[in-house]
Amino acid sequence: MDMRRLTKWTLFLQWWLIFSLLCVSGYVLHSNGVFDKVKDVDYTYLSFMIFGMFIMLTLRTGRLSYQACKKGDAITYDELVEITQKNEVGWFYSEKAFQLGMIGTVLGFIFMLAVTFAGMKTGNNTMLQSALSQMSSGMSVALYTTAAGLICGVILQIQVFNLSQYLDRKAAKIRKACTCGARSDVSTKE
Repeated sequence: MDMRRLTKWTLFLQWWLIFSLLCVSGYVLHSNGVFDKVKDVDYTYLSFMIFGMFIMLTLRTGRLSYQACKKGDAITYDELVEITQKNEVGWFYSEKAFQLGMIGTVLGFIFMLAVTFAGMKTGNNTMLQSALSQMSSGMSVALYTTAAGLICGVILQIQVFNLSQYLDRKAAKIRKACTCGARSDVSTKE
């Protein structure tokens, strides 16, 4: 196989590897009932909002990676700028995944404290056991949403970073070619 052809698709292959690992991980989590457990416990459904946003942005990043790789060295500066601008949305949503995870943490703790201790009498053992059960429910929401936000945010940032680095290298190559006069057909507007 021609190494230049393989190098042309390196970015997309990196994304494909991450996507494949995500599919295998999702299957393992689903077959072990983790998603059902999260659905039962996370009454805010923020974890699933984060997962949905993550899946959409992962597929979008894959599409942008494919578009950039397909053009290869024939990509123009204007096309690079367009893909870079679309990639900025990935940075925004990766931060939102972290923030939604933190919101879930706060909501879980609020639920844990507000519902658990409202009207509780300290001498009643039955109420104390019920309170501990409710506390675990609130803690579960807090921890599941935090984990979903952190994991999805980090993996999304890795994908977006890979694409950004690729686009930066291509832009530098085009700028260098423009300053050397090697490519007169490339627009140098920014």
